[in-house]
Amino acid sequence: MDSSRFKIQNTMEAFGCEEEEEELLAALTDFGYDIFEAEQPPGVIVPYHAHKREESIIILEGKMQFNVEEELSIIESGQVITINANAIHSAATIEDQSAKILIAFKNEIPKEELHEESEN
Repeated sequence: MDSSRFKIQNTMEAFGCEEEEEELLAALTDFGYDIFEAEQPPGVIVPYHAHKREESIIILEGKMQFNVEEELSIIESGQVITINANAIHSAATIEDQSAKILIAFKNEIPKEELHEESEN
């Protein structure tokens, strides 16, 4: 599903790899993302918020419901929702299940420049 504020894909479409956590971490690192891992317990509701950078949330286990600019979507294991910068969104676990996720923010500095800075 594509919207003007977000995109839903599987991990192969989004990052060119299977949904195995190590492969995802390697691919996200290669693409220059800042990555955070989180376990969302049953019944958790993440309140409305927005970020200045594009955000990708990869569901490793379970499923979650996302509300992006008042458009609801359910994202399951192996899927990725990429939310555009400044899009107002919230999320919640569903069906009394926890969800294991990776949260990835697109780095504003290209990876090549990050390596150049660390070498100097």
